[in-house]
Amino acid sequence: MSRIAAVLLCSLLALPAGGAAQSTPATAPPSDLLRVAVDSGRKEVVLIAGPFDIPGGGGEHAHHTHEMEYPVLGFDWPTDGWLRGFRLEVTDGDGNPLDRRLIHHLNVVNYGRRQLFYPAIERTLAVGQETEDIVLPATIGVPISAGTPMGLIVAWHNENPEPVVDVRVKLTIVWMPTNQMPRPVDVLPVYADVIYPIGRNANFDLPPGASTFSAELAMPVSGRIIGAGGHAHDYGRAITFSEVSPRERDVLRLAMSLDEAGRLLEIERKLPGLWGRGTRLTAGRTYRLAGSYENPTGKTIPAGAMVHLALMFAPDRLADWPRLDPANPDTQKDLAFLAARGSAREDGEHEH
Repeated sequence: MSRIAAVLLCSLLALPAGGAAQSTPATAPPSDLLRVAVDSGRKEVVLIAGPFDIPGGGGEHAHHTHEMEYPVLGFDWPTDGWLRGFRLEVTDGDGNPLDRRLIHHLNVVNYGRRQLFYPAIERTLAVGQETEDIVLPATIGVPISAGTPMGLIVAWHNENPEPVVDVRVKLTIVWMPTNQMPRPVDVLPVYADVIYPIGRNANFDLPPGASTFSAELAMPVSGRIIGAGGHAHDYGRAITFSEVSPRERDVLRLAMSLDEAGRLLEIERKLPGLWGRGTRLTAGRTYRLAGSYENPTGKTIPAGAMVHLALMFAPDRLADWPRLDPANPDTQKDLAFLAARGSAREDGEHEH
């Protein structure tokens, strides 16, 4: 089940729940760096991006300060049905596999759907260096509509001093057709952060010693957590989610596995809805997301921390999901932020 568990960091969704937005927001332009193919027999949509040339890097904490992110590569989703999972490959120009840790992060964004907690464009797929491939059981799926405007974001991190040239990314997304029987349970992705992530990068400075970062979130809809995962950086300790109003209770805790140097190896995933009824969240209640770190270096690490929570969530009513409003000032700010992302240079000032 470890491969299934990886879905929580890479939640997939492209269909606006509760109806389409009243107007279509600006989308990323198509790019010669991205090709989209459909394999109807295997029920796969394949995104091939590249070629990319990645400069040499290296040095202490280079992965926080020497990312190279490319502009958003726009495309339209080509099929109707449900998404089940993904496989990610990184190769050279001859198809030989390369270390996947060359990718600092990869995102797929959905310009047709709002996030649950924020008036921002949905980050439909978020893959970090610790994220595994995943294929969901056929009993669970994420609804998707052909023609949904989407975008692919790739950010690189080369820890070695030598450059890597002619690199390709192959992202294979597995889907189910609309005649799938029995009909899968609809699940939607939920993303939360300890900072308000509109129009800015989501990383922040990590002070020396022990520290905890948190944010309180008002729950807009009722439903069940099917699974939970997260993302953090090196020296992380745990991610927690708890109800604070009208009562106090622990909802979930995700531990982190580190190597001897404090490098993040894995974040725990939990699947309360695959083997049970899931963990209930209630509209109108307040929840607190928190992430803890222990930085042993004795100095502040610039942009050295992130705390993301990703939920695979089954709402009681899809129609209750907040609608995307392109006229909302924060939505416009998010669209402008996406449009400005990725200058194909090293600057480390990007969000996941």
